[in-house]
Amino acid sequence: MRITQSRYAGELHQFELAMRMLRLQARTSTIGHYTGLSSDRIRKAYASYVLEHGRNKMPHRKRGRPPSRIARFLKTPQQHRESTVLASLFMHAGLLVRDQSSRCHMPTHLTRLTMGRRLCDSYEMYRILMPDGLITLEVAAALLRAIGETQELILACCGSCRALYVQDAYSLDYGRGPFCDWTPPRQR
Repeated sequence: MRITQSRYAGELHQFELAMRMLRLQARTSTIGHYTGLSSDRIRKAYASYVLEHGRNKMPHRKRGRPPSRIARFLKTPQQHRESTVLASLFMHAGLLVRDQSSRCHMPTHLTRLTMGRRLCDSYEMYRILMPDGLITLEVAAALLRAIGETQELILACCGSCRALYVQDAYSLDYGRGPFCDWTPPRQR
């Protein structure tokens, strides 16, 4: 048997995505959701990677349930801007499709594995654009769910610049995006 045979390609892709998400500090339940791997296999993969490469090569992972509250995305102006940037990256990656209203949904033709890869791509691009950003991969996955699945968050259109921004679907919207009143910090 060769690992290059097509029947093992799917498992190899699952394992590669699991290792990528482990390096991005994802929880076991999130990795299992996107890869389809059992929690036992994910823990064993993590343990074997640590044994092979050493504990200092793998970042510390959080335990427990993944975050789900949407208040964290709009709590401060910085968090609001960061979640707006991440939502636009989700749209660019094809993870969110906007309908005629302000609601978004996730495309049904994408497999969970493809969605997991695109989530990681979007998150890594976010880290490049905002290296001091506060959002983790777990929080990014919660943002994707809140916009595309539960639709607790919507993408509203700013009245002054016409850009899309993240907005709570059940709160009062003043029609102003998080970047319109913001002045970037000066370079030293």
